[in-house]
Amino acid sequence: MSLFSAKSDTSVDVLSRILADSYVLLMKTQNVHWNVEGAGFRAIHLMSEEHYNDLFNAVDVVAERIRMLGGKSPATFDEFLKLASFDDRIGAADQNGMLKDLLKAHELVRKDLIDGIKKLSESEDFGTTDVLGSRLAFHEKVIWMLKATLEEK
Repeated sequence: MSLFSAKSDTSVDVLSRILADSYVLLMKTQNVHWNVEGAGFRAIHLMSEEHYNDLFNAVDVVAERIRMLGGKSPATFDEFLKLASFDDRIGAADQNGMLKDLLKAHELVRKDLIDGIKKLSESEDFGTTDVLGSRLAFHEKVIWMLKATLEEK
């Protein structure tokens, strides 16, 4: 059952991509959480746990918004990997490499969120743009945290 009389295909498409990005990033973040080693282990372990908990909650919010709009939420690894802007692998074994990989993924999600907000700005789908804006704020904070941890500008 849809909350709206007509499904917004554009909103559903944007949200589906964000859902896929978020789910793949959740897996990527858990990979770092479970496998990071070295002097910064504890701080990275705790930070990545905060991040994957947020992502876990976000995927439910985004998937439910898709359903509210009358769409069908992607829900398989195959669907997520086809829609996402990046894959689920971590390309490095060292701490900095892992964090750089997460940073790149968050920056790609940020770009997808900004593109989605722009695409929906004239649609009057304020509920969806609110969801996207909230997610954007999270990813921008994480980008800042990862850059500070890596001491990048």
